Amino acid sequence: MNPFISFIKQYTTISSEAEEEILQLIVSQNVAKGEVLLKEGKTCKRLYFLSEGTIRTFFYLKGRDITYWIYPDNAIVTSWNSFLLKKPSSEYIEATEDSVVHSLTYDQWQELYQKYPALERFGRLIMEESVALLDDFYKGYYFMSAKEKFELLTSVFTDVTQRANLGHIASMLGISQETLSRIRGK
Repeated sequence: MNPFISFIKQYTTISSEAEEEILQLIVSQNVAKGEVLLKEGKTCKRLYFLSEGTIRTFFYLKGRDITYWIYPDNAIVTSWNSFLLKKPSSEYIEATEDSVVHSLTYDQWQELYQKYPALERFGRLIMEESVALLDDFYKGYYFMSAKEKFELLTSVFTDVTQRANLGHIASMLGISQETLSRIRGK
């Protein structure tokens, strides 16, 4: 079974017709480490399901590369603001390991939502989960110590330090790489 179909079925039951249509529309691709799926200034037209690998979203601030989020396999990835509002992205999406993604466009999703209410439920549940995760992560984030930030990240993405660049992790947590090394050493 296609990994994206399996992922959807963790959230809702879909008909064989819906499954068949998704399989006809979906674009599956191997993405090499370092390959950029979206550049700043471009409109994100696809919602990706990452079945294997890791991906990060990042932006540049005063010439510095700032990682916004690191996604493990079995995650939905997009530039949410750009994808939903159809406006140019302020971020990049880059594979940080050789990865496999499956994607559909915004318009394809809208058509699928109209035809199959179960898929609309899937979309709503994914959005709720994403908002809740981001809310949880960032609400306490500003009041947490560097160690607490790292512990929160590793509670969500247990093998992040084995799979993601330590500089990217430190950037995402808003700490120096030296501080991250000290925390990991304890």
